Amino acid sequence: MSDHSDSLWSLPEPQTPPAMAITKETRKLRKKKVFLDISDEETEEDMSEHDSMDQVDTDDLLEEAEHLPPFRTALAKTLTKTLTKTLSKTKPKRRGTTIKTPAKLKPEPVKKVKKQLVYSPTKVKQLSTKYPDRYWSFHVESGHAMIDVINQDHPIATVPCQISDQAPITSMTISPDGTLLATFSNVGAVKIWDIEDEFRLVRKLRDMEEAHIDEFYCGKFVSETQALMATGGKLKDRHRFSVQDEDNHILPCPIKIFDIETTKVLATLHGHAEEILCIKALQFKSENYYISTSQDGYIIKWHMGSDWITLLDSNRMEDGMTCMAFTVSFLPNTGNKYFMAACDEHLRLYDFEDAQLLQTFEDMYSSYCDCGKFIQWFDADAYEANQQKEDLNQEEEMIDIESCIEKEPEQHAWFISRGTELCDISEGVSSLPNTVTLHKLIYPTQTGGEFVLEQIQKYKHEDYHSNSWLVKITSNGRYLLAPTIYGQIFVFNLMHGQLTAILKDHQDIEVRDVIFHPYRPLIFSSGDDGCVKVYSYKQLMESPKDLTIGTAPL
Repeated sequence: MSDHSDSLWSLPEPQTPPAMAITKETRKLRKKKVFLDISDEETEEDMSEHDSMDQVDTDDLLEEAEHLPPFRTALAKTLTKTLTKTLSKTKPKRRGTTIKTPAKLKPEPVKKVKKQLVYSPTKVKQLSTKYPDRYWSFHVESGHAMIDVINQDHPIATVPCQISDQAPITSMTISPDGTLLATFSNVGAVKIWDIEDEFRLVRKLRDMEEAHIDEFYCGKFVSETQALMATGGKLKDRHRFSVQDEDNHILPCPIKIFDIETTKVLATLHGHAEEILCIKALQFKSENYYISTSQDGYIIKWHMGSDWITLLDSNRMEDGMTCMAFTVSFLPNTGNKYFMAACDEHLRLYDFEDAQLLQTFEDMYSSYCDCGKFIQWFDADAYEANQQKEDLNQEEEMIDIESCIEKEPEQHAWFISRGTELCDISEGVSSLPNTVTLHKLIYPTQTGGEFVLEQIQKYKHEDYHSNSWLVKITSNGRYLLAPTIYGQIFVFNLMHGQLTAILKDHQDIEVRDVIFHPYRPLIFSSGDDGCVKVYSYKQLMESPKDLTIGTAPL
């Protein structure tokens, strides 16, 4: 493959969609002559400071118990082992007495009687018409060069590159214009790479004024110019150690908003007591918002000014039940009024506008449901047509009077989820196989009705082992990519449920995240080995002039 290491990047540039034109900020990063000192020695020196910390047990701080927030009902089941410095393969421990109320969190308002939430199809239709979704501009049938087939006849292979860090890379995100890749690592820095310039490192974001230890778990490019980066993760006390966590004492964990060009922190949002696991930036009724989830069990919506830096207000999604909140995904065609969250072992449906829990779909997995997202499934019509034929064959002699009555059109959305199972056999071993699930969420047709979540298909394989929390799945609308704890990525066909490929290029350790590039034939994966692997079509790298990807030639 080394003989063709430059072949992919010598191709003619794909036509960048007008709506995704390369931004001024990206051009600035490429033209900048002087970059930050990003030597490994600096990172190692910073890490060495951790070894000189005072060994103070935070369990001795119980005299501060009067500052603790009210305890909520804990839904977590018995854990199989303590959360170690690296992410555990079993259910993580829920902290109790070490949580302190963040200093800058606004006082709890006087409790008011919550209004009874009622879903109104008419109002939702009006909202979605006025504020249409901008999701899925790029997909397997959008006419761009996204990878659309993965099987034996269309194999993919790794592209030579050097995207790495000195600690696990927990997650990644791609800029809106598709030119930059950001990686989030446990060593306290966010790295930004230029996808169109041989994956060159162009920025390293670090809070140089932070006295404690930053670990970054997630983040998003923000604003139309993608000049900002909103980040979240864990903040640890440099001078205190917790025996309970077998790690440095955790501090209240803020969202930090960086200026990408200057690498300075422009704003800090306080509200979470523990690790921030997910951040999204969105607009609701033309207003700017962030939404974040955390291991403290809270989901917070942050109302921001037009600059995406000034905090106007913040609200918690109060439900009194959630122990850990992982990911959120907004319902299609609702104007961003509703979202689904992976919380504990459940999926919970929230009203974003009113910051209230609407419905809970219980017990998706026996330990945790740690990832869920809505997708655009392009073979759904074919699948449902096959299901109808099967139903007719089974009931061909039965007369269904109700089927002759004209019914209202059904609005629905497709949703994928994954999770972990309780280790009931031995440490790290469960009697239940790991699976990824495709769901159908049916919207109410009447005012006051409830959503219905149907299980369509489970994707599993005897060699698919993914019993580790904080693992993300993805789909391009035709294939499902599911990482494992052994450095693999399983590729399932959404329609048939067949395993079409296994990618194995990481070390034998967890793969944490995997994403499709929106309009280039690229897939990115990151893991606990501190590496990002980039994949493309093997044939493209060998004979690029003769290959057409998707429905648009390169």
